[in-house]
Amino acid sequence: MRQWWQQFPRFTAVVFHMARLAWQAQPFICAGLVLLTVVQGILPLATAWLTKLLFDLLALVIQSNFLPDQTRQLVLILVGQALLMLLSQMMPSVSGHLNAELGRRLTLMIQSGVYQKIGHLAGIAYFENPEFHNQLQLATQGAQFRPANVLHLLASLLQNLLSLTGFVVILVAFSPLLALLVALAALPQLVIQLKIGRQRFGLAFTLSADERRLFYYGHLLTSPYPAKEVRLFGLADYFLDQWRQLYATVHQAQRRQELRELRWSLFLELLATLVSTATFVVVVLQAFAGRLSLGDVTLYTNAVRGIQGALMGLVSAVSTLHEHTLFFAAYEQVLALPSPVPTPEPARPVSPLRQGIELRHVSFRYSQAHPWVLQDVNLLIPAGQCLALVGLNGAGKTTLVKLLTRLYDPTAGQILWDGVDMREFDPEELRGRMGTVFQDFGRYAFTARENIALGQVQFAADAPRIHRAAEKAGIHALLAGLPKGYQTMLSREFGENGDGVELSGGEWQKVAIARLFMREADLLILDEPTAALDAQAEYDIYSQFAELVHGRTSLLISHRFSTVRMADVIAVLEDGRITEYGRHVELLQHNGRYAQLYQMQAERYQ
Repeated sequence: MRQWWQQFPRFTAVVFHMARLAWQAQPFICAGLVLLTVVQGILPLATAWLTKLLFDLLALVIQSNFLPDQTRQLVLILVGQALLMLLSQMMPSVSGHLNAELGRRLTLMIQSGVYQKIGHLAGIAYFENPEFHNQLQLATQGAQFRPANVLHLLASLLQNLLSLTGFVVILVAFSPLLALLVALAALPQLVIQLKIGRQRFGLAFTLSADERRLFYYGHLLTSPYPAKEVRLFGLADYFLDQWRQLYATVHQAQRRQELRELRWSLFLELLATLVSTATFVVVVLQAFAGRLSLGDVTLYTNAVRGIQGALMGLVSAVSTLHEHTLFFAAYEQVLALPSPVPTPEPARPVSPLRQGIELRHVSFRYSQAHPWVLQDVNLLIPAGQCLALVGLNGAGKTTLVKLLTRLYDPTAGQILWDGVDMREFDPEELRGRMGTVFQDFGRYAFTARENIALGQVQFAADAPRIHRAAEKAGIHALLAGLPKGYQTMLSREFGENGDGVELSGGEWQKVAIARLFMREADLLILDEPTAALDAQAEYDIYSQFAELVHGRTSLLISHRFSTVRMADVIAVLEDGRITEYGRHVELLQHNGRYAQLYQMQAERYQ
């Protein structure tokens, strides 16, 4: 309890933040909900008072015959009771509709805020950290429905406070000590419910990785992409067994928590019953002593039940609000994440590349716990020339590309764009001057036109530009011949009426390269983009690429030396270091690692 009071200022700040979000999303609905809440808070008091009047009137009638005034009173009381019953029945339906509408508006606003934040993180370090994905899952849970629930819970607080105030005034008039006893009986419930809320959040945090893994196994069993291997290797039963085992683990943890909550609930219900019974006995004894009328008995017993119900509602609302704030805090933490690749204020404008790109003593590792991937790399990519980067798998070639594109910043050293440290530029503006195709390029379940237009989305409506990019990549004829041409969905998962198509790996690579050709970039980067192409297709692509990059700065990564030799200059990367640098003929004459790799590949064709 002490811990909760210490966190109370933070609790109230988060609650009001969520309430502000709800008001921003739909102020008229919020105002309507507040009005309904006030009415719903008064209804129990009015009902209890009319019930007292009714019973007092009936007791009077039993003692004497009906009088005209009593008949009119009875009619008015019954009409009032009917109206109150009608309002009591209608209010929850209206409130439910308004809450659902508010929830949809809030989900749109908050979820888009999460996507906006995540989508505009300049680097990718968070995405390669499993702890971030756990936090993101909690943030998503905190953002989807909890802000709407918070407004509902705040309304419940107001409603129960109104009811509680009225019933306490009624009961205090009868017995202040009895009113205090009923109120004190709610304290154990508050303590227990707050504890349960913390336990639920702790369980959600503990299970977040397992629940993400459950989703992953479900994806493996239902997604079209792994479907071939799942069937060829007979993996369905294996994945299903893994899913079941993990589900059993999650279910067991949830079951233990639910049993704990059940035990506490039974205890609290027993306590409430004892208090209610004790107060009822006191009221009845007072009635037998002639100190209370029949109407007073109904009024005070209803007051006791009303106080108990209002207190339970208050405790439930406070504890649930506390639980929601814990989840919502994860959402706030995600929104407050600093960019792993900071943008300077003010950022220098990125000028067209004139001199070249230089890496000076660049070293990099993904974290303090990871080994060095690049060490003291010095490399020049001259403006207007094509540099080929050669090295074995794991040498650090793709990592170097990530640094060039500022998906990461160097751990040590500098990368200079015409002599200016890239960290002085806005990352988005810098990338706007680059065109890149990675090894693990995107395969988007969009139309062929959209897949290519993603390379420069502001030209998505420029069909001639898209067609030219496809022609340069050698994929235009195939896309034009699809059932709906460039409007064909490149996925059977989302295609309508079965008209979606699946491209081969080599065809997808050409689509990815077409995205590159959509750009008029200062720096073009191809990171093993033709691994799935046959020799002729690769030669055609690189011939086209050589024509495209003539006089432009470019970086080419490939294991095929027939392609590498097209470059103006070649660098060899070994164990995170540049060990050789020069032209093809010079490196062969040097008879170092490059010559060795070249000879090994040449012998395979002899």
